[in-house]
Amino acid sequence: MNFLPADFQSFVDASKRAMAPLAELNALTARALERTARYQYGLAGDLLELGVAQLQAVSAAKDFGALLNQQTALTNAFVAKSTTRSQEAVQLATSAQGEFTAWVSTTTSELSRKAT
Repeated sequence: MNFLPADFQSFVDASKRAMAPLAELNALTARALERTARYQYGLAGDLLELGVAQLQAVSAAKDFGALLNQQTALTNAFVAKSTTRSQEAVQLATSAQGEFTAWVSTTTSELSRKAT
């Protein structure tokens, strides 16, 4: 049963329709921030793994040449991971930009349709 006056109900409905684009933008922003946080978490994990592996290499090295070889191998592996992470960052940015562009296009088309 609806106890609200008709004028007030129409005001509430109009307010919901007016705020719908902002709610969509909020959801879009939350998704982008979550993806970025997950990316940063993975990157921090890669750096932590590199640091631990370097400490293990120092403690296990028998001579300076073996340490250099181990450090070179660790650095090459980290560079490969870093390259993959960089490509992932570009993909995240491109995805977020595409979603935002789509939101702007949809919102402006709806606003221009309602204005006419």
